[in-house]
Amino acid sequence: MINFIESILIITSTIIGLGVFVLPYSYVKSGNFYWLWFILVTSSLFILHLAYSEIILQIKKKHNLPGLAEEILGRNLKKYIWFIDFWSTQLVFWAYLLAIPNILSPILSVNPFLIKLLTAILVIFIIFLKINPFAKIDSILSLILLSIFIFLTIHFLPQVKLENFIQIQPVNPLISYGVLIFAFTGYSSLQIVYDLIGVNKKKFLYVNLISFLLIGILYALFTISIVGILGNKVSPETISALKGAIKDEFLIFIIVLALLNIFTTFVALAFYLKRGLIADFNLNENLSWFLTSLPILIFSFLGFNNLAKLISTIGSLFIGVNVIVILLCYLKLKQKEFFKFPNSLIWLVICFYFVGLLIGLLAEFLG
Repeated sequence: MINFIESILIITSTIIGLGVFVLPYSYVKSGNFYWLWFILVTSSLFILHLAYSEIILQIKKKHNLPGLAEEILGRNLKKYIWFIDFWSTQLVFWAYLLAIPNILSPILSVNPFLIKLLTAILVIFIIFLKINPFAKIDSILSLILLSIFIFLTIHFLPQVKLENFIQIQPVNPLISYGVLIFAFTGYSSLQIVYDLIGVNKKKFLYVNLISFLLIGILYALFTISIVGILGNKVSPETISALKGAIKDEFLIFIIVLALLNIFTTFVALAFYLKRGLIADFNLNENLSWFLTSLPILIFSFLGFNNLAKLISTIGSLFIGVNVIVILLCYLKLKQKEFFKFPNSLIWLVICFYFVGLLIGLLAEFLG
């Protein structure tokens, strides 16, 4: 029972992160199209989780996405999938660098460029180490942050004003698609779940189902409560718009916790990329560190500052490709022993994410 509960906590803590901060803003931009994408994205990603669980339960080896593709789809695709996986993660780093100064702004007035540069240098310094010093606290911070979102939702829901929803006019109906994919992505946690509960179809099913229900309900209520209170005043990362809506002491606590959560996740993903270069391409540790670090440093100098659009692009284009690869791996399995879906359904989901690639491009040209 303990492993079952821990598995749910691992999935929820992996999924909940920077993406949840952007959900209210994406709703304001998309209007009620947000709920259409909410249903389609959560349903398709739940199918993905079970398909990925099938793969993990059959392969019974730990793989990152490029290694998984090599194992099932063949060696020739490995370098292309690694390229997409590497740069999608690097773009997530860019999103973190954009978000951190904005989240910090309500309590500290500092040059955003300086904050981005210092963050990049600190991350680069930490990943030069052999072991991630934050490995044991990342999940704890995520769970505390989850508690904060629950508190904010409960606090704001009774104060929701209907007129704040009525006045919303969608200017970019497509942007929520990519943002929601970004906010709900956490399939990498299933490898850890496998270590906890082993080959157990029933537990895998319920762990995924309960996790998605919890996160889906929380995300929906959080979006409604924040938009219902702030209306069009919602900022791209939500937190800066909360100044004045809650006590300053509590706002400071939320900001510190959010920054710690984002920073430790940043470090964990950077270690993941460095280890991938070492394991998948047999590069030495110093060269792997350099190749991981250089883009992070470059991103700190770039002036682009549209966090919502960047997250939408990451979700719709890069994570979308990863989803397609995983589903193709599922189709390639000779037989399905645990979670069997009709091939027609899997192809339908693949088509949905393929169309999503076009949606991601179109969203870039809207407001």
